[in-house]
Amino acid sequence: MGVDAEIAAFFVDRPVPPDNLYWKDRYLYVSKGTGFLFIPLYFDLMYRAGVSKEALLQEEFVVLTEKILHSAAMHEYEMISLEEHVDNCKVLLTDKVANLNLYTDLSLYFSNHAVPYNYLGTFSSALNRGDTYLFALCSLAVPDYLVQRLVAIWYILIPSFLLMDDVMDLEEDNRKGEENSIRDFGAGSTGVRNAIAFLTEKFTRLKELNPLLGAFFERSLQRKEQTPYILSLLNQ
Repeated sequence: MGVDAEIAAFFVDRPVPPDNLYWKDRYLYVSKGTGFLFIPLYFDLMYRAGVSKEALLQEEFVVLTEKILHSAAMHEYEMISLEEHVDNCKVLLTDKVANLNLYTDLSLYFSNHAVPYNYLGTFSSALNRGDTYLFALCSLAVPDYLVQRLVAIWYILIPSFLLMDDVMDLEEDNRKGEENSIRDFGAGSTGVRNAIAFLTEKFTRLKELNPLLGAFFERSLQRKEQTPYILSLLNQ
């Protein structure tokens, strides 16, 4: 996937954070699941964008991201509300905010239930469900222009991951009445086709940032498009 070797080794070798619900019952820090794979991938993209490895891999920053993910898992398990999760993120940033503009924008964004605001959010609320992770960026002492670039990269990588999962889970989510972003792309096969076009565009942009990573996801999408499951969705 073209991830910097030092960043890859850092996360592969890192022990699972103790008492962290995000890694509940996990023995490895990084696995094939997109919810764990995104971590080294996003760190690598932040490094490519101009953040030093020293800043990214410092223990304080990594632990902050882990604590945000723990709070996110508490929300996922319905132990706390979204508002409480956002408040947890703010508490974690006490005396750590280096980018007040992003912190303020995120606060406004979540106070309005993650409705797109300024450079935050997508048209699909289901694709915005991981955005509290962006609170971690508030602690990075980097210029505003770079912060906005990091946010833009987030919206290339993370919606792609979430949408890929939603495509594969569409029928199950429909049966269970659970949230799925495909519905925001249209009804039936039209929504699936629009979602695939969205993914194709995102992977093209990923190739500009990390050619190997973009090509990896392009191949993965092409293989999925040929499966009986996806073909059945496209022909509904």
